[in-house]
Amino acid sequence: MPPVLADGVKSMWKSNPTPWTGMRLAASCCRAVFPGSPTRLPPRFQVEPDLSLFDVRASPNEGFVDQNLTIFYKERLGLYPYYTAQRAAVNGGVPQNSSLAEHLACLRRGIAKYIPSEAAEGLAVIDWEEWRPIWVRNWKPKDVYRNASQQLVRRRQPAWDAERVYREAVLEFESAAQRFMVKTLRHAKSARPKQLWGFYLFPDCYNHDYSKNKETYTGQCPDVEKTRNDQLAWLWKESLALYPSIYLDPVLASTSNSRKFVRARVMEALRVSQQHHEGYALPVFVYTRPTYTRSMDVLTQRDLISTIGESAALGAAGAIFWGDADYTKNRAIQSYLEGELGRYIVNVTTAAELCSAALCEGRGRCRRRDSGAAVFLHLPPGSFEVRRRPPLRAEGRLSDADADFLRTHFRCHCYRGWRGGDCRLPDGTPGGGAPTAPAPLLLVALLAPLARAL
Repeated sequence: MPPVLADGVKSMWKSNPTPWTGMRLAASCCRAVFPGSPTRLPPRFQVEPDLSLFDVRASPNEGFVDQNLTIFYKERLGLYPYYTAQRAAVNGGVPQNSSLAEHLACLRRGIAKYIPSEAAEGLAVIDWEEWRPIWVRNWKPKDVYRNASQQLVRRRQPAWDAERVYREAVLEFESAAQRFMVKTLRHAKSARPKQLWGFYLFPDCYNHDYSKNKETYTGQCPDVEKTRNDQLAWLWKESLALYPSIYLDPVLASTSNSRKFVRARVMEALRVSQQHHEGYALPVFVYTRPTYTRSMDVLTQRDLISTIGESAALGAAGAIFWGDADYTKNRAIQSYLEGELGRYIVNVTTAAELCSAALCEGRGRCRRRDSGAAVFLHLPPGSFEVRRRPPLRAEGRLSDADADFLRTHFRCHCYRGWRGGDCRLPDGTPGGGAPTAPAPLLLVALLAPLARAL
């Protein structure tokens, strides 16, 4: 195999008349989306990072439109019903008390504002976190939605006993939540069919018992939560991508539990992704951070492997790095983004692409044969070196022994339209406008620590 030079300065999207093939990234290139931080700061507070590694920037700020990553918060997409922190109802408070027709009319205006071009390709993430569509998952402080739902029933049926009110409230809430989310996705896909629409934090795993059981923690998603995720089949059928979170709590820092935590969450998302679309699996983009939650401490090398490395080896399509305005004022974080993190991104994305080329004819993504094995899509240190030219790039040659290692520990997950152990055989799956999988290269989206005054 010829020497590989991989850098991060080429275009993220490649035009192609077939729907969704634009998600396939060009060869030998480390790709990263670099979205802007959510807060605008005056220039005197900025620390200017070297962005040569990141060829695309996107921002959740109000003035940015037609980006490769668009995040729709509750104020930006239709008339989402919720309660404020002061328990004041907005847009009816609960989905069964809202106007779906008015929501959908407003929704199209929001989409047209933030994604003006109907032909734009990218990731479209709906970030609605106030309530969950499964009743029992609305525990405190989200129990306001359960209480409000029961009050609505009680007002209509004052003679009913508490048990009957409860059953009816559950039915009305879950039915309305399903209609609200399904109609939202259908209208969004109709308005902007070339976007990978999905909901932030779905699916979830609820495997946060690491604080109570540090020594015995397995990371596994509780069976009851897997069953509840299966009850959301209607959501997975309408989604075009999944966006779970793998944020690390400081208590997990540099422990074996961090990898257990991430592996279970990614595996649950992959399980869901494969069950509801004939002929293909939904791409999984994990949300992560350069730092631990509620902290400005950057991820250790061990935890970069436990997050980015673990997700890539399991077969995730990419990682969306979330940052905030504080990153623009922290030189240590800037140095990390431009150094250790950037080098690791180049390493993993290049290795993922080489594995696809060596094992899958470039028509599939490499996944571990044994999901629990401690093997990763890393460049062989004896064959490759990551250098700053600039930009950061990997230089080297994949040896026969390197390729044999990949074949031993990884297998192909073929893109839609291909089958077989090496993805050489067309499977005859009709197109139908469904998305093809993103390229084997791990797509990295990073919320920029750079916020420019506008």
